[in-house]
Amino acid sequence: MQEEATEMIAINHLNKSFGNLHVLKNISLTIKKSEVIVLIGASGSGKSTLIRCINFLETMDSGEIRIGGKTINPKKDKLSEIRQKVGMVFQHFNLFPHKTVLDNIIEAPIIVKKVNPEVAKEEALLLLKKVGLEEKAHVYPNNLSGGQKQRVAIARSLAMKPDIMLFDEPTSALDPELVGEVLETMKQLADEGMTMVIVTHEMGFAREVADWVHYMNDGKIVEVGHPNEIFQNPKEERTREFLSRVL
Repeated sequence: MQEEATEMIAINHLNKSFGNLHVLKNISLTIKKSEVIVLIGASGSGKSTLIRCINFLETMDSGEIRIGGKTINPKKDKLSEIRQKVGMVFQHFNLFPHKTVLDNIIEAPIIVKKVNPEVAKEEALLLLKKVGLEEKAHVYPNNLSGGQKQRVAIARSLAMKPDIMLFDEPTSALDPELVGEVLETMKQLADEGMTMVIVTHEMGFAREVADWVHYMNDGKIVEVGHPNEIFQNPKEERTREFLSRVL
């Protein structure tokens, strides 16, 4: 099998500024099928902006993003179709408060992918079972804990059958005792071979689940390595300083 066949996302020389602030500086990285890539670094280092560029929620100023071997042109390509392949889970769940858990999950498959409502419902219930919330199908989000809301958000993303999942600090808005249940769901996805890019401050989780850890600082990827290399023997001074503060 050729190397190319397994490439899911390739980012080449990506730059992004907000006004005079140069947030991403010449970023390049490749994500292969079934890899779990974890982005670590201090707040403001560009991690969330990078993940939002991959999903075209932010438009890059220059560079190239290839998804499934195809170079994406945000002006010409249908971004809604790209987002079907690239699921996104946010820090703040973004569930519809006026819809039940089940309705939150089936809405996009029915409207965007024209899935038969009965089939969508059946698949949604299986996903709820997967994230341990089958008994919450008819509950409204306001009656869920933060951890439960985030697991529903993960199920909602999975309902679109994406090839890749992006997680933007999925546990940072949660009370500490609820973090574990969300990380457990994500570990399960990793075990099943889902390709994932995760921005997180949970270093123990990064160490356990990542194939590659990218340390970002000041809009650049400073160091890339396997978890053991990064956490036990980082090569860069800036990586060492960061880890000495957070570990």
